[in-house]
Amino acid sequence: MQSIILYPLKESVTKEVRLPGCIGYTIRALAISAMTKGSVRIRNPLKSDDTYAMVTALRELGIMIDEEKDCFIVHGDISDIQDKEYEITIGLSGRSARTLLAFLSVVPGTKILTCKDPFKKRPIEDLVTGLTQMGAQITYLEKEGHLPVKINSSKLSSGHISMNGTMSSQYFSAIMMIAPLVGEITIDVLGEQSSKPFIDMTIAIMEEFGVQVINNEYKQYTMAAGQVYHNPKNYIVEPEATSASYFFAIAALTKSTIRVQYLHPHSAQGDKAFADMLGQMGCVVKKNEAEKWIEVTGTDTLTGITVNLNATPDLVPTLAVVAAFAKEKTVMTGIAHARVKETDRIASPQKELAKMNITTEATEDTFTVYGGVPKGATIQTYHDHRMAMAFAVAGAKIRDMSIEDPEVVSKSFPTFWEKLAGVGVSNERKNEK
Repeated sequence: MQSIILYPLKESVTKEVRLPGCIGYTIRALAISAMTKGSVRIRNPLKSDDTYAMVTALRELGIMIDEEKDCFIVHGDISDIQDKEYEITIGLSGRSARTLLAFLSVVPGTKILTCKDPFKKRPIEDLVTGLTQMGAQITYLEKEGHLPVKINSSKLSSGHISMNGTMSSQYFSAIMMIAPLVGEITIDVLGEQSSKPFIDMTIAIMEEFGVQVINNEYKQYTMAAGQVYHNPKNYIVEPEATSASYFFAIAALTKSTIRVQYLHPHSAQGDKAFADMLGQMGCVVKKNEAEKWIEVTGTDTLTGITVNLNATPDLVPTLAVVAAFAKEKTVMTGIAHARVKETDRIASPQKELAKMNITTEATEDTFTVYGGVPKGATIQTYHDHRMAMAFAVAGAKIRDMSIEDPEVVSKSFPTFWEKLAGVGVSNERKNEK
């Protein structure tokens, strides 16, 4: 197995970082562009395993997509999809899988949607439940509630449906985005809506393509009949806020100043809040709306905080790593849904922090990290890109940190190790027997 060895910063740095486009906006833009007449140029997209999985799936359906250096151009639309048999493999891309499951329910053909084995453990039952309420014909081919599935429907009925909100916002986003192909849809949220900022992102991009969503305090969403997607010709993808969190964390741990360019302080991306969390821990945070940047400067002492991460579960591993270096304890709450990501993002960080001599406690939906003096360790990533990048942050501060399976970052941030070196955290690949 390959691993990557990290070498900490020798002194504090002042750096500006420009990051690739947001994975969520890229996948949403690809799906919506495929439901829009005329060519749409998607600028500054993220080009990663997950986004290429979406591009490949749309191409396999017959939708023409070109690629240039800094853009995807979606020329085709759903009218190009023929009534025949398809088998679409989505790899490990959860966001693409859920988006496509709804999309495949409203296009011609008999469609099998499958994935790589690790993703077969992740649930899709709540989304299937919502789609079947609209008339979708979906059959599980292996395990109930999980991919792979066969989709026989090509049209859905408008009306009123309800779905469990506690597991994933992606289920709601998937149905919202196909609404213009169906008619009026109202979705009632059962329980508390998790990951609310991701709902905001879906509503924001749909509005940029001319479709309005009525959000009734995250308890109900209505998409009125008669709406169609309008072609903006160009759609610019903003930087990924979750990717920014790793560089803000490095600033926090090393008393450095790192500015992420083109990340708007008022972005709909919830993970931009990580900078403010670091501010609560003692860092200095600056924002500029006109120039679109957020900057974090680390200080001598970080102090633990209590924070609800229900809206931002992707931040759990990164905050856990920063909290390991803080005074006192950090308590993360509202994060039960973090257990059903690429890995259990409570249990897996616990195991790896234990290797670093850090004490933790967890319940089903809370995670407490007791700050201390972490030591270097070899970190297992559990096929999870977020684990690799979060624990790489510790390598900016302490020696003897290495990350197994470093290529896992290609899922969402293929240039991560190069960007890390760009702020002074050098790294070296090592092949292990």
